[in-house]
Amino acid sequence: MIKLSTLEKNKLETIRIISESSFESLQEDCKRLNESHKQLVVFKYLQLNINDYSNFIKKTSKLPVAQLDIRTITNSSLLLETNKLILNLLSSFKFFLDNAETFLKRKYGKNSEIVNDYLTLLSKHYDNSFAYRFLSKLRDYSIHIGFPLQGLSFQAEKNEEFPEKMIGEIQLLIDIELIKKEKSTFRGIHKEIMKIEDDVDIRPLIYDLSKSILNIQKYVYSVQKIEIEEVIENIEAFVGDYKTKENDIKVFYNINNEEKTTKLGIYDIPFDKISDFKEYKTGASK
Repeated sequence: MIKLSTLEKNKLETIRIISESSFESLQEDCKRLNESHKQLVVFKYLQLNINDYSNFIKKTSKLPVAQLDIRTITNSSLLLETNKLILNLLSSFKFFLDNAETFLKRKYGKNSEIVNDYLTLLSKHYDNSFAYRFLSKLRDYSIHIGFPLQGLSFQAEKNEEFPEKMIGEIQLLIDIELIKKEKSTFRGIHKEIMKIEDDVDIRPLIYDLSKSILNIQKYVYSVQKIEIEEVIENIEAFVGDYKTKENDIKVFYNINNEEKTTKLGIYDIPFDKISDFKEYKTGASK
């Protein structure tokens, strides 16, 4: 016997008895949703690292000069924390790109038009965005050679009339002379780098990279959009109006084994993943 059930506050109630074929169809829809969600989770992981970095930038911007302790800027712990945030972001960016490529190749075939269009999109961002090019290479530098930042500096806006009201921000500057020495690591863009005279402020580059990331994820979702919406519609129609914010929907079924005893199996319907896709869709449409 297979039962579609609702569980709320440790109270279990049967919604209805379902057939084996209905259960198999439900499992197939859930499987397809779960596979697509694995890629979305990688994007969410990248977004978490971007959010951590953004929160740090907010905390280190618009700092009153009169209240600033210079030891904060020169503290090695702050430099380490800053490098950690940047490295986490750059590493998860590479993870995001590679994971999406593998996901699309396994789902649609490595020689499919969808995979070709994905690789073309990456090439377009690489060609048109210095931030994309530079930060991709900076990630390789950071993994194989050393942290991206060698130190931190502070810059304040002039206020000659009220110097006590001056505000400033901690700057995240890449030592360009150090980067110029790494020709092999920055191959493909080294000539471009050799033309740069000043140290590179990483903040506007990460902002530009964030826009590329959103565009790339938009493509990955768009090629699956019809399928994802179809399986969500199927699952929600199967459950009906029984799903609420407070309960879980589960399927309970009997498992027969060789000892001729029966065990109870429990199958979770992934409404949390449905919520993730709906949340992404809402955010992407803004």
